[in-house]
Formats: sequence, C-alpha cells, structure tokens
Amino acid sequence: MIPFQIHRRLPLVRRPFFQRDEAIAARDAAYAERDLLRTERDRLRNENTSLRAERDALSGAVPRPGAHPIPLSADTGALRVQVTRSGSQSEISPDMLADFQFRSGDELRITPLESEASVHRTPDGHYHLAVGTQRYRLPTRVVLTAINGYLFPEHLVVLTGAGTETLDVFGKAHVASYMKFMGLQAGMTFLEIGCGIGRDALQLIDVIGEQGRFIGIDVTWDSIEWCRKNIAARHGNFEFHHFDVTHELYNPLGLKSSLDFALPAKDHSVDRISAGSVFTHLFEDEIVHYMKEIARVLKPDGLAYATFFLYSTETIAAARRTNVTHNNLMFAYPFADGCFVNDSGYPTGAVAFTNEAMQRMISRAGLRLVRPYLKGAWSGLHSDPDDGQEVAILAAAPA
Repeated sequence: MIPFQIHRRLPLVRRPFFQRDEAIAARDAAYAERDLLRTERDRLRNENTSLRAERDALSGAVPRPGAHPIPLSADTGALRVQVTRSGSQSEISPDMLADFQFRSGDELRITPLESEASVHRTPDGHYHLAVGTQRYRLPTRVVLTAINGYLFPEHLVVLTGAGTETLDVFGKAHVASYMKFMGLQAGMTFLEIGCGIGRDALQLIDVIGEQGRFIGIDVTWDSIEWCRKNIAARHGNFEFHHFDVTHELYNPLGLKSSLDFALPAKDHSVDRISAGSVFTHLFEDEIVHYMKEIARVLKPDGLAYATFFLYSTETIAAARRTNVTHNNLMFAYPFADGCFVNDSGYPTGAVAFTNEAMQRMISRAGLRLVRPYLKGAWSGLHSDPDDGQEVAILAAAPA
C-alpha cells in the first residue's frame, strides 16, 4: 500500500494513512503527540511575545497589531548570528550567511538580545532574516542528513510536512500517483508549484529523462537555493524559481502576493503540473490566479494534479469521529464563502473548501475536472483513499 501524506506542507511530522485496526492505536498516539505539539506551540508563542515586549521596552517602540518587522538588510548594524559548534562560539553578520558552511549540530541564536527580540520567528521557532532579495530561515539547531548522495537540512525538509526519514518514500509515492492518475513519459515538461526542497523533483530525474524539463516553484528562498545548488547544478534540464510571496508560515518577510507572479513557462508548453498541498494554504483569489496560470501553460492534452481539503458534511463528521490526523484537522472556523480554516490564529496553516467553492474556482479559471475528486485519507472517511488529501485532476476547459 502506498503511504499517504495527510498535510503536505505543515512543518510537522505526517503519518501514513492506517488501516482500521491500526487507526485506533494511531489515533491515541496522535492525541498525545498533538498535546505535546500544542504545548510547544504555546511555549514558542509566549516566548515570542515576551521577546517582542522586551524589544519594545528597550526601543520605546509601540507595536502595530499584525505588523511584521522591517526586513533586515546587509547593514543590520550590531545584529549577528551566533554559531555554537563543539563548545566554541563564533558570530557572523547576515551578509555572510550565503557563504557560511553550517554543520550538523550547530546551535544558532541572534545576538545581541535587543536584536533577537526584533527578529521575526514563526511558530516552529525559526528565525527569519532578509538580506536584499535573500530570505533566510534559520533553525535554533542545524541538523543535516545524508540521503542518496545529498545533504538535506532537516528544518527545510519538515516544511514539506515530513522528515528526512520519509523523504524518499513519499517522493516515490507521489510520482507513483502522478503515473497512475495522469501518466508520465520521458521527455515531458513537468511543473511543480510548491516544490519545496525537491522531494518530487529528485524522483522525476529518471522519469522525464535528459530530454524532459522540470520547473520548480516555491515561496521558501532557502529551499529554492538548496535545489539550485544540489539538483539544478547536476541536471541542466531542472530549474527552480523563488516567488517572494508573503506567507505567515513559509515566507513571513515576503514582499509580494501570488497575484504578482506568472508561472515561468510559455503558453501551452507544459505536459504535467502538480500543486501538492498548495491550495490548502491559500484563499480563493490566489488559488484562482494559480489556476488561471495553470490553464495558460498547459498543453491541450496537459493535466494538473492539485490536492486540497474537501469540506463536506461527510468529511467533517468523519474527521471529528476518527481524528486520524496528527494536527487535529476539523476546520471549525468559517472564513469566507465555502472556505473554512483549522486555526483562527494562523488561518493559512490549513484551509478547506466546499465542493461548490472548488467548482466555482475551477470554472473561473477556465479549467475542468477530468474525473471525480480522488479520495483523501485525512478525514478517515474512506477505507480506500487515493491520496492524503482530496485531489482535483484538471485540464484546460474547451474554448
């Protein structure tokens, strides 16, 4: 059985979908894990609040509700990244980050204290710094894992929703699903929206071959840089593009909206597109924009594989009854017409749409459903799910 990922981009560990007999034990473990994660989340939120309060006391600044710190540039004055390695400490300025060789086990913090308090931190505890167009995501501890000849930073891998231990397994499972439901051939052009650190890209190298083309897009600058240095440098037919789109979890210092970017491909030039757990973190206007771009770049016989959370009476009832997900997906908060969010504090952490809303967006974008939605595992509704989330297989609508 192919393992499924329930939520592809939350920075938490995902589980495969379990059969019914295993689901009860998994659910109990998930409850315990959820409680630990909630405790850690609350601790980080409180720590962040305390640090900001201390910063404001030191600077005399009055914080604006919902305001992000001004992105930092190379002339950040006294701000330094302190690196503790094997008991020794060194400090580097933000403009040295691009060339600094971090090692597994390095412990990071921002100094001095008043500078640390001014730096944006996401709920996972990562620091965020901007140096010109570069967007750095720094963990408090660096973990590097060697897999298949590549050295992966764990803090970027978990943004895909799982750790390095399942990177290869889930990448292969995704490509198997693309093969099954869309078909793949050597020489195809494949575009991935939300490519992350290249989990699927690595599995597609041999599938599309040297005559094929891969185009990867993501809002996390560090992930794109990793892909450029490690994948594109070895495979000239693979390219990666950073969209500096602001997102509260994945690119909090981004300066633009998804609406500012076009997919980097010519009209009617792409055979296959994947958008795995992308629409689960966006709202209607941005989704419709991406869908319109998908319609523009798809070849007449091209297909797109777009995952999403389907909000229905059946899925929500099943989710409340089984609670098979580690992050307690219930979507209890109405947000917009046909749109529900799971966490009112971080709305884009997980977003679900009704069938009516999905159909509306697909129609607005000039796309069509090729087949009924693939069944998602996240709610526990289906004993034979096709993917961790529901999937819309899309093609361009007739002119």
